[in-house]
Amino acid sequence: MNAVRDFFRRIDPDLMVQESMYGFVMSLTFVTAAQLGIFHYSDRMSLVLAILGMDFVWGSIDMYIFYRMDMMALQRQSLALKRLCRAEDKESMRGDLMEELDGTVFGLMDESTRNMAADLIIERGNSRDPESFVRERHKYLFNAMTAALVTFMTAVPAVICLTLIEDDVTAFFSTSAISSAALFFTGYFMSPYEDRGLKALTGLVTAVVCLVLTLFAALFGG
Repeated sequence: MNAVRDFFRRIDPDLMVQESMYGFVMSLTFVTAAQLGIFHYSDRMSLVLAILGMDFVWGSIDMYIFYRMDMMALQRQSLALKRLCRAEDKESMRGDLMEELDGTVFGLMDESTRNMAADLIIERGNSRDPESFVRERHKYLFNAMTAALVTFMTAVPAVICLTLIEDDVTAFFSTSAISSAALFFTGYFMSPYEDRGLKALTGLVTAVVCLVLTLFAALFGG
């Protein structure tokens, strides 16, 4: 039980929300294209395999891209700290350090606060934890693999509906309804607001925008 709790604590919620949204949109694109007669399939299983294959392929692509991007950023930061440790004039590294603060919470702070953060890094630049790089690398690999898994798992509602419901209209409608509801709750939990009304509005907008994008993708070969 503790292992399960530890597993879920390690998951990056923002990344999982992003990937679940992506996966549901891809599944909906296939279903919408099939409903409109744009995507032709020989039997229901061919459609199921197409959805599973697309979610698997793009989940794998995202896994590689996210991991490589995170690792490149980590390596860049590690090299910056190494140069700081070796630099005789540590103040000359201030510009590089200020750039690394962009994209973090310090990017929203005033200049004096950002300079204070850079001062602290310059002062403590020799106190790097040798194991921190390995820990971050493992975290990024875990996030990338779970992102791919989430993307693949978003195909489950479509697979269940298309496998168990015989009538095409009902199967397609059920798939679209479940996926749309999932997109609504994805937007709801992704919302930065605390007010439930605003969270619900975020969920509604997310679902509607994704449905419009799904229709666009289906019509234009996405």
